[in-house]
Amino acid sequence: MIERFTPRPRSTGHRRIRRGAVLLGLVIAAAASSCAFYNTYYYARKNYNAATNDLPYEVEKPVSIGQTGVQYRKAIDYSKKLIANYPKSKWVDDAYLLWAKGLLGTNDPLQTISMLRDFPTRYPDSPLKSDAGFFLGVAYRAAHKPNDALVALDLFIELSPKHDLAPYAHLERARVLMTLKRPAEAAEAANRSAERFDGRMFDVAVALRAEAQLLGGNYAAARQDYRSLGARALTDEERFNMLLKEVDCLEAARDYDNEITLLRSVLAHEIAPQRADTTRRIGSPNAPIPVTQIASGERWGRLMIRIGTVRGLQGRKDEALAAYRDVIDRFPRQALAAEAQYRIGYVYETVADDFEAARTEYGKVRAQSATSVFSQQASQRAQNLERLAQFRASAGDTATKRAEGAFLLAEQYLFQLDKPDRAFAVYDSIAIAVPGTPWAGKARNAQAWMLRTRYDKPTVSDSLLWTVIHDFPATEAQLAARDYLEARGAHVPDSLIKLPAAPPPPPVDTTTTLTPPPTTVAPLGVAPLMGIDSLGVAGPQRLQGGGPPPGAAPVIGGPLPMPGDSLRFAAPRDTTHQAPADTTRRTAPVDTTRTPAVPDTTRR
Repeated sequence: MIERFTPRPRSTGHRRIRRGAVLLGLVIAAAASSCAFYNTYYYARKNYNAATNDLPYEVEKPVSIGQTGVQYRKAIDYSKKLIANYPKSKWVDDAYLLWAKGLLGTNDPLQTISMLRDFPTRYPDSPLKSDAGFFLGVAYRAAHKPNDALVALDLFIELSPKHDLAPYAHLERARVLMTLKRPAEAAEAANRSAERFDGRMFDVAVALRAEAQLLGGNYAAARQDYRSLGARALTDEERFNMLLKEVDCLEAARDYDNEITLLRSVLAHEIAPQRADTTRRIGSPNAPIPVTQIASGERWGRLMIRIGTVRGLQGRKDEALAAYRDVIDRFPRQALAAEAQYRIGYVYETVADDFEAARTEYGKVRAQSATSVFSQQASQRAQNLERLAQFRASAGDTATKRAEGAFLLAEQYLFQLDKPDRAFAVYDSIAIAVPGTPWAGKARNAQAWMLRTRYDKPTVSDSLLWTVIHDFPATEAQLAARDYLEARGAHVPDSLIKLPAAPPPPPVDTTTTLTPPPTTVAPLGVAPLMGIDSLGVAGPQRLQGGGPPPGAAPVIGGPLPMPGDSLRFAAPRDTTHQAPADTTRRTAPVDTTRTPAVPDTTRR
């Protein structure tokens, strides 16, 4: 007899082991899933950090994206993958913010703004809301929306003053304030940023502070910052650029003597390049000089150009021209030669007031380098000088024409040549040449505007405007002076204002003669019949008694009056107001030499 096998029941311990194995499997699966989405976020962040060089963002944006663009796109792709495959992950808000930051790196700030404005709504409990607010301000600045950027950055600093991104927020705020032409506030913001930075970012903040101080007129502090940056420079090129920034500070402060001293001290450490052999040419006269003959020493040339500029500002024309020509001799047909040639024309224009010579020198810039930016600038200034010569020659025989030409000349000096002193002198000559005329009042108003905007003398400006109100009644200049004063809060009594006389009406045009209206009107509902005028041409006729006039030929094919129908009879013709016949018209003469055609009698 075969014994049936009966399995033994498992104990409680076996059941516990099985349950533990199931739980362990679930834990392992969850851990694997967690590792998967964490790895996705890890690769996204790795590519982003490689693109920004481990900074929160690219503080100093490169000229071209290049390899960083590929890394940004990889970071965006990994972020999208995490959000799509693991929507319940705790890294979703991190991936979303990283996605928006990647778009900012690829020069798409508008899309970044669109994403980050909705971040608090999408993730209300996320600890990254402050970070999103900061990058929203950066995106606004990159999108050229400075006011919105300033609001976002101020809110971030107010809510998170000790955040790791706070010094970057002060730096971005300084950049926004520079865009808004508020250099004093920008310098203060850059200073607060520099206080919390070190290393390379400290130099970035100090450079921005120096730029703001230079723009705001604090030249000594700006020069000190540039000097400290030059001392910490890592390359000779950076050190040389910081030295030129110091020169800019001295030039803006009009400290020309110290500027020349600084330039000559640096020039003493540079080797003057050899002069190029311009007597030898290859091919045509316009052929380029061989490379072996081109002088080296670009720094020496840049320093000499700056020395020539300082001499021009000092009014030393000959020394400035000598410095520029020395550069042209050593750097023929190069960018430095084009710049030096342009500045020669500028010296003739602004220092010597020799416009004809300036136009000639501007014309030589293109021969040195047609691709240089100074070639286009020289062409524009030559055109301005051409118009200026026309304005000078536009003086007519009358005082009004001479004043009009002088006004054009003054505006050219002021707005095109940037010579306010010359423009002010021309306005003054107009007021002296034609006193008491509307042109004189207009010239005084222009001087008042210059005194306030160009020379920062508001009191003298308002005094001159009151003079116009008292001395030029019943003119447009008086009304303009009143508007200027009232725009600044002054009260001008109405008793002082006299409106200018209205211009006389234009003369009546008597050359056009209108046809006189008819004295009688034909009864309604009566249509004229067609008759023959005095020249034998069919025309409207008014018949007496319902028939054609005596001696007139009937109209062939014309409508015939129907008895009993009053609407089909012509109205009687009024011959008392009939226009005389046009006897000037001539008809073609009848050709009597032609033989009349013989009628065809064969046809029936």
